[in-house]
Amino acid sequence: MSSATIQTDGHQAPTFTTAEQSAMRDLWTVYDDHYDEISQEAERGLAEDPEFGPLIKGMSRDLMEQQNQRSRALMRDAMRDGRWEPYLADLLEQGANYARMGLSFVSWYRAIGVIRPSILRRLRAAYGEDSDRLLGTLKALGQWFDTAMSTIGDAYLNTKEQIIVEQQEAIRELSTPVLTLMDGLLLLPVVGLIDSHRARQMTDHLLQGIHRFRAKVVVIDITGVAAVDTMVANHLIQAVEAARLLGATAIVTGLSADVAQTVVKIGVDLSRLHTVGDLQGGVSEAMEFLGYRLERTATGTN
Repeated sequence: MSSATIQTDGHQAPTFTTAEQSAMRDLWTVYDDHYDEISQEAERGLAEDPEFGPLIKGMSRDLMEQQNQRSRALMRDAMRDGRWEPYLADLLEQGANYARMGLSFVSWYRAIGVIRPSILRRLRAAYGEDSDRLLGTLKALGQWFDTAMSTIGDAYLNTKEQIIVEQQEAIRELSTPVLTLMDGLLLLPVVGLIDSHRARQMTDHLLQGIHRFRAKVVVIDITGVAAVDTMVANHLIQAVEAARLLGATAIVTGLSADVAQTVVKIGVDLSRLHTVGDLQGGVSEAMEFLGYRLERTATGTN
């Protein structure tokens, strides 16, 4: 990845003093010398993890080796040479990918809990006789993990928020479907609460359906709407009038006795709405409007 295409979403490379940079290089030297051993210990330690375990078992050895080598090169450029941007970009990608896979963020802390002791043992073995150098590498280890977890966490949370928004939008789409019952006849079943956003979406879907299918009649069924207040009533009126502008007649069904009384009490004029008691009656009337004649089929015995 070239520097011109690196995306770090505003994450800045960590800044270190000369002593801290030297300690980070000391940390990398030990980590690099024992990279394969540390990786194998981490793999064994996470093999039974409820989230990382299945990922490890489902990954081919070639792919795991390829990812390890890539990660190793990025960490080397960051920790030894101070080129953090590619490493940060990779961490952002990891955080986003694991969020989409449904991996919990706490699983990363379990992974750190497996890797940290493995690195600490080797740092103590390498610099145990030089307390200043050991303390410097321990601080560098904390800075490295803090940087990595902060970057992964931001990408993880941003992606989770995006997923939630997408799911909410999908739910709204499902909650206001426009169904084709037959040529020229559409059904819009409305279920749940209606707010301003959903009302606009409902009207948009209805108008798009009328235009796309060249509908002449639309049945709007509000049986599943628990409460109808002034706002909901006005939105229904607007939807009906918008449908009329496109040449379609709208029939509103499912207006219960309780809802009708409430509408009367709050002073909303529904005289502009063509209402029918239930969905079956509304569909029958719509079919008659389209020129279909409904007859009961005789089922008498011989």
